[in-house]
Amino acid sequence: MRGGTVDRRVWWQRAVARGFAPPPARPTPFVLVGREGPDSDVRGEVRGNGVTGARPGGAAFPLPSGGLGVLLPTYVGRCDAKAHEQTFRHVLDSLAEVRQAHPSLPLSVWVGMQYGPGEDEEALRRLRRLAELVPEDPALTLVGLALPGPGKLRTVSTVLRLSEDLGYSGWLWTDDDIEIAPRCLALLVSRFLERGERGAVGAHSVALARETATSQAMDRVSGVTAPPKACPAAACLVVATDVLGTGIPVRRLTDDGYVVFELLDAEASDPLHDLEVLPEARISFYRVSRTHDTFQRLRRSLYSHVTCVADYPWPTSRVYLTRVLFHGLWPLAPWDGSRGPVRGVQRWLIKGLHFTWFCGVAGSLAVRGATGRPLRHVAWGDEGDFRSPTVEEPAAGAAAGH
Repeated sequence: MRGGTVDRRVWWQRAVARGFAPPPARPTPFVLVGREGPDSDVRGEVRGNGVTGARPGGAAFPLPSGGLGVLLPTYVGRCDAKAHEQTFRHVLDSLAEVRQAHPSLPLSVWVGMQYGPGEDEEALRRLRRLAELVPEDPALTLVGLALPGPGKLRTVSTVLRLSEDLGYSGWLWTDDDIEIAPRCLALLVSRFLERGERGAVGAHSVALARETATSQAMDRVSGVTAPPKACPAAACLVVATDVLGTGIPVRRLTDDGYVVFELLDAEASDPLHDLEVLPEARISFYRVSRTHDTFQRLRRSLYSHVTCVADYPWPTSRVYLTRVLFHGLWPLAPWDGSRGPVRGVQRWLIKGLHFTWFCGVAGSLAVRGATGRPLRHVAWGDEGDFRSPTVEEPAAGAAAGH
């Protein structure tokens, strides 16, 4: 966390922070899928104090030295096997453009396949099938990782711990429900290398509204409230390894929230200088359609905002509140009339509602902390209506709480 060992938070931040106390990270058993069939699989466990079992990079799992790690987290119940193959082929096609642009840059592709009760063998089967799709290329290798869910951050932190000795300069993260435009990943990687392998570079995200009223309403709202300078989203970004360390703390609820707060530089003339979004590198995805899931995502996102603001030094949190989250909510933040007075008023009203909800969440956490009943868990949503622009037909899947 930026700010060193000096706690520069104000009293209300400490009060809110006490109201959120997630349990320690659970030990995570894992299976590294071997290239020679089930007999070459390696099993182990990631604990808070280290890793048992083999790590990739040895004789059983030779990997190119250094380069970039590429992470595609998903889970068995997300969609059917055919949809997983279509998604993976799409990512491989985009990575081929990276290899063409940077032929000397090694890429190690990690597919984290989470499973629920009774799904462990299916997770291994799917990973073996995906491995068959990888082209013969000594600088493009696959690491299949099966692990129990739920929780995307569990996959992220497990992969970071397993790969800590592999010398990656950065990580390219992408989601399993996006369409990657031509040359998008190549542009991101090129820009990351131009920046000296520092900070984070993300793609420009285009959200596609679905047929439901909730999805279309959220599409209209986001068109009004987008900040003047976008921050990279974890759906598609490249981030320096030193930003991530060996895992994302359990207090963080989103991976992109963690990256943004770690890279905000409150003392700089441009506090967002280490956070860049390339307009010419584009991805698209479908918005969540169901009202319940939309509400749960908004709620979790809000808890992520509140807990990050409570945990980080006040100068960092102040920049985030005024330059990103509530930009346009005068007098808390600068007024935004860049798109005309009507749009400015619309933005102010929506941000005012958002700020009211934010204060309600912060107040509830402060009360929980004061009464010794801190919140332990924030639900994400059922996500039972997976849909991706790259998948020909919507795939049935109903995994909870990822």
